[in-house]
Amino acid sequence: KSNHDAAAAADAANAEASAANADLDVDIDATNEEARPCRGAAFLRFLYNRNTGQILGRTGVSWAKIGAFYIVYYSCLAGFFVGMLSVFLYGVIVEDIPYRTGENSLLQMNPGLGFRPQPSMDSTLIEFVQGEPATYAGEMANLQQMYDTYKEMELKPDNVNVRKACEPDSKPDREPFKVCKFNWTRWLQDCNPSTDFGYAVGKPCVVLKMNRVYGWLPDPLDPEVPHPMVTCFGENPADTENIGELEYFPSMETNYTGTPARMGYFSQAYFPYLKQVGYRAPLVAVRFSNLRNNSLVMVRCELRNLRNSRINTVDRDGMVRFEIFKRVR
Repeated sequence: KSNHDAAAAADAANAEASAANADLDVDIDATNEEARPCRGAAFLRFLYNRNTGQILGRTGVSWAKIGAFYIVYYSCLAGFFVGMLSVFLYGVIVEDIPYRTGENSLLQMNPGLGFRPQPSMDSTLIEFVQGEPATYAGEMANLQQMYDTYKEMELKPDNVNVRKACEPDSKPDREPFKVCKFNWTRWLQDCNPSTDFGYAVGKPCVVLKMNRVYGWLPDPLDPEVPHPMVTCFGENPADTENIGELEYFPSMETNYTGTPARMGYFSQAYFPYLKQVGYRAPLVAVRFSNLRNNSLVMVRCELRNLRNSRINTVDRDGMVRFEIFKRVR
């Protein structure tokens, strides 16, 4: 009997515990339900507390103090930046003279060559179909843009910055801070817009230009020809055969190698380059008079007659390469 009573008492205790747990679960659920709206209220209270007058946890005075601090801090930072920039721009960089010149410059007193037309900077190919203007419209636009730049300076009235003595035999050290105008039609003759630069008749012109090197003066090998000379030729035997006859404007004969040869020349009168206002570098036009039709020709042009210019095929110092392809349908 006593065992029976004990079992009954245990069952009753379990029943009471289960009921208590059920009541506790109900209370917890009720508490959670009540807490949800309280969280939203707490966030709103954080945004603005009516009791303390705080906004985002700070009073107006506190916000004013921290705002003043950051205004002063960033003003000092901006002032320091502007001051250092001014020192760099006006103390280190001189507008009229490059910071690095001579052997310390990027070109290291060794001028290179550039060419036009080059409609795309990603390609060195000049390709056109003789008699079809649409196929060389890009080349014409590129050359026309260059022509207009030179013509603009040529048409400007002479002023104190223009040198009078600009003939090929003019010494480069006469009035070096003045510039010589470059008469495109006089120097490059038939390689001009009126002839479509030769592309319409299958005799394309390529204009060569020396890179500007501050303070550089030519040191010629041939004292009788005091100009930087330039010559072009085929890269390979097949290119030499297909390139045909080349004409240079302007040109002269030189004998510095012991064998007379006619080459293009950049007049010494246009050197040195000293960042003169209105400076235009001298040009040489190469006309391909009888290119072989439908044959890709790889062309290389090099500076000659200079002691102070080296040819480097890896870095392309003192030279330029391009390809030309004349199609005939």
